[in-house]
Amino acid sequence: MTRPHGLLRAGYPYLRTLGMRRVTNFPADIAFSGTGNAYILMRSAGAATVRVWPLDDMDRLTDELIGFGAYGTEDGQLVWPVQIITDADGDIFISDEATHRISRFDQEHEFVSSWGVEGDSDGQMNGPTGIAFDPDGNLVVVDSKNNRVQRYTADGEYLGGFGSSGANPGEFDLPWGVHVDELGDIYVADWGNNRFQVFSADGDLKNVIGQAGSGDGEFNKPTGIAVDAHGDIYVADWGNDRVQMFNSEGQYIWSFRGEATLSKVAREYMLTNAVSNRLREMGKLEQEKYLRHPRSVRVDSEFRLFIPDYESYRVQIYQKDFVELNESQFAAPLRNPTLEVT
Repeated sequence: MTRPHGLLRAGYPYLRTLGMRRVTNFPADIAFSGTGNAYILMRSAGAATVRVWPLDDMDRLTDELIGFGAYGTEDGQLVWPVQIITDADGDIFISDEATHRISRFDQEHEFVSSWGVEGDSDGQMNGPTGIAFDPDGNLVVVDSKNNRVQRYTADGEYLGGFGSSGANPGEFDLPWGVHVDELGDIYVADWGNNRFQVFSADGDLKNVIGQAGSGDGEFNKPTGIAVDAHGDIYVADWGNDRVQMFNSEGQYIWSFRGEATLSKVAREYMLTNAVSNRLREMGKLEQEKYLRHPRSVRVDSEFRLFIPDYESYRVQIYQKDFVELNESQFAAPLRNPTLEVT
């Protein structure tokens, strides 16, 4: 897809919520099956698994919940997984910062292989977090505790890397999430430095955005990062309980703080729990809509924004509303831009 000359940003309304407590606890990340399901990666102390969940949500709880993976260090098990992605064939890849490896599952959710060696030499890893495929199908991995980004084949063959520890442009302090766009540019959420950085496919620095704080464009421990087909950038601002949106130049555009309503499955469940309904009637409901420490953010091909709401045990979804503009509909950059709403 070619990026448009410009956008008319009509809005970004809340669409719906997926999941609920007990079945999508502590969602750390989300990926897509290509067949109408989401893979919701769940992690907490002593628990790690993947829930297969319909993108339209489940109407009611059943005894046939589908999932894969389990807590542990054996093949196909996970200890402290961070991110989950799928390749062009539908295979599933999961990073695990505790076991310093990447695990691969097939479309039937069966374990295929894993690779990774703990260490700080080329190709070794110490706490891998963010993972993403580049346009050539190679895997870009954030080697968090080594403060660098490394590239591998899908089978784990080391291809190169860049980065070092520090706070100067191009350096990292416990980086977390990563995204590679269709141009090959690499976007890294620099957790400890409260910013995100953009690099070329060769690792050359292109942009640095953000600083510590809670204002527009500022961060408190950014985690996940995603880029849509328009070049818009989304960053999970973990410590500020929000997701921030930037345009392709790194200019702040929007914040998502949470608009959740009860999911379909949660509504059905609540109808059978009289005490829970009474407690909900007595509480302050406004706070129930807000995000709580989101660790990831994803955008699909339909420009739906998915935010795993980590401490609320659900996924909030928004739908981008836009019109793509041609050159005659979009002026050249302005010197002192302002936007007045009338």
